[in-house]
Amino acid sequence: MLMVEAPHAFFFTDDSAARLAAQQLGYRVHGTIGILLRSIRRGQRTAGEVVTILENLPSRSSLYLRPSLLRDVIAEIEARYHLE
Repeated sequence: MLMVEAPHAFFFTDDSAARLAAQQLGYRVHGTIGILLRSIRRGQRTAGEVVTILENLPSRSSLYLRPSLLRDVIAEIEARYHLE
């Protein structure tokens, strides 16, 4: 298994069952939201760009995110980075 061969690697998935299984095995797991938040911290995207991406995800992607989760994440970004 690739994750065994690369113990410092990240496992990227938005599938909740896969995330849970990988976390129980001790792997570092990130999904779409985590990757986008990391891009802000690393200076690869602005907070405003990430908010726009998140707002457009439901109509531009097959990824399902609970609307309440999406609203909460957007609100947190806006509050943390003082966006209107």
